[in-house]
Amino acid sequence: MKFWSKGLGKRCLHVDCGSEEPSVEGDQLVLEGTTPPPLNWAYTMQMDGVDWIEFVSFALRPKVVRHMLARRRWGLALQAGWHMAWFVAAVVFTLPGAWVRKARVSGHP
Repeated sequence: MKFWSKGLGKRCLHVDCGSEEPSVEGDQLVLEGTTPPPLNWAYTMQMDGVDWIEFVSFALRPKVVRHMLARRRWGLALQAGWHMAWFVAAVVFTLPGAWVRKARVSGHP
């Protein structure tokens, strides 16, 4: 991911969102890392449930989908679809177990 800043002398900050090990703080997923040289700035990104919903809603906008499906981007579109399918499967298979654990903790059979 690239972040551009006019206040930093029009520099581009590269953030490799796949390299961090996420941690959980309360209701937020936290990603911490350092930008590559020459800046080497530490950064922290915090995302809660609303942020995830907004990000997915943005990714599913017609203009974004058309961009991903444009010629020469089929590989990216297929990778994105693969990751979304894994996410949906993880939610489907994780939620029932979470409900069962919650029911057992609260004293219900």
